[in-house]
Amino acid sequence: MDAIVSDKDSERLFIGVKLPSELRQVVANECSKLSQEYHFAKWTHPEDYHITLQFLGDTPKKKIPDLIMALKQMSEQCRPFKLSLDKWNTFGLPKAPRVLWVGVSGELEELNLLAARVHATTLPLGFSAESREYKPHLTVARKFRGNISFDDKLLEKLLKLDGEKRSEIFHRDWTIDSFVLYATRMYAIPMYEIIENITF
Repeated sequence: MDAIVSDKDSERLFIGVKLPSELRQVVANECSKLSQEYHFAKWTHPEDYHITLQFLGDTPKKKIPDLIMALKQMSEQCRPFKLSLDKWNTFGLPKAPRVLWVGVSGELEELNLLAARVHATTLPLGFSAESREYKPHLTVARKFRGNISFDDKLLEKLLKLDGEKRSEIFHRDWTIDSFVLYATRMYAIPMYEIIENITF
């Protein structure tokens, strides 16, 4: 039987790709505009914008050094690649979505390969990969709470109101040459703390 690990002895971890500061600001501006029309229970803090590679869950602190070492060794196999933000979409019921998110495009094969390498690296350390198909995205809001049904046509209309320059910045590609080991700090703002930034 596994030993019971207290909150003080563990960290709730995940691995992700952080969004660059310029894009974080553009997405935050869009979300500020959308939040006036759409009532979600929680909008993601701009510092927390990321693309998840793997959720690890509650992890004993004593395992973290080995985890970081293994991820650093794995990163030596990786090469930089480019992504750009893409279409906005939702998970859940179309009229009452549980998640509002932004997709990504670009060198998705390399992103999928990075996620697969992360999963292969963490598996021998006792972490299991999710059974769901990997669908990279940027979560911007959770739990729709509007009094009227969610209207994706209004979403499309509102997003078209952003200026041409902002739209150009939004879709500009950026280079991924690192990934981050995050710890979740429940009820903190922002909620995710960088434990280690691993470059390649």
